[in-house]
Amino acid sequence: MDELRKYLNETLGLKIEYGEWLPDANLPLFLSRSASYARCVFEGIAFVAAKMENEDGLPDIKRVHNQLGRYTDLPVVIVSETLDARQRKALVVQGVPFVVPGVQAFLPFLAFAATSREPRRYRRGGRLSSRAQAAFVTLVAHPEVESAAELREVAGLTPSDASRALAELDEQGLVVRSKSGRSMLLERERDSGKLLRAAKPLLSSPVSGILHVERNAALNALPDAGETALAVRSMLAVPPIRRKAVSRKRLKDLSFSEVLIGEIDDNDTIELQVWTYEPLVTGGKDIDDVSLALSLADSGDERVEKELNSLFDEEDLW
Repeated sequence: MDELRKYLNETLGLKIEYGEWLPDANLPLFLSRSASYARCVFEGIAFVAAKMENEDGLPDIKRVHNQLGRYTDLPVVIVSETLDARQRKALVVQGVPFVVPGVQAFLPFLAFAATSREPRRYRRGGRLSSRAQAAFVTLVAHPEVESAAELREVAGLTPSDASRALAELDEQGLVVRSKSGRSMLLERERDSGKLLRAAKPLLSSPVSGILHVERNAALNALPDAGETALAVRSMLAVPPIRRKAVSRKRLKDLSFSEVLIGEIDDNDTIELQVWTYEPLVTGGKDIDDVSLALSLADSGDERVEKELNSLFDEEDLW
């Protein structure tokens, strides 16, 4: 079960405990020879992992899965290193839990599914993905976060997304990952100014688009963004048109009417920024300072740049 443990615990970041599985009765010869077994526990939920030894295809796998259910009340997860894409799709359709280490995990009883190939190598000098940038700004905002589990909890990232984001940050030299028992620990530069200067060439504005819309209650509930958010943290005046932010993922859940600038009163208009990641990814009630600065860094307004540098107590950072 070493490959299973490596994939679920280290690659996907699931805190799973492994032990010996004792069936309710002696297994028939077919089941004894077809697979090796382990009892696994994730956040209080137990299941049986069946590592296939001699499989002849889907019929054999489904036979093991179905017959094993007679000897346990726990969910049964098929573990196989040879399932191809067609076979995996068939198991998903039929609701059969499975893990192909290094490729895919389908665990519906845990409300978890992930697909990941061989670890991707990230080219130095490129830009961080939105997923990695979201993890990075969370680490800057929360210096107390020292493990992958803590990062997932604060940022609301899935184990798969957190694992990939941290792999990317590690590859770019922004964090160093290390194992301590079952935990993935994170180390990084503790001077936020030095860390930001090292990361800045890799960072980009989270704003992927801007809409001008008529103000309503749902939009009012969104976090302030842009110059509106900066005005609260600086000496800048509040702009006449309020800036708000929403992730691209959640945009479809909003109802609004687009307008032209000047078509209605400025007080009834909102400039809606569409972000590549959640504006409140750091877990607070306001947009974090780094994401805010990145969204404004290319404004070309010297007053904005001055206030951004003051916000970080740095010179010429932005």
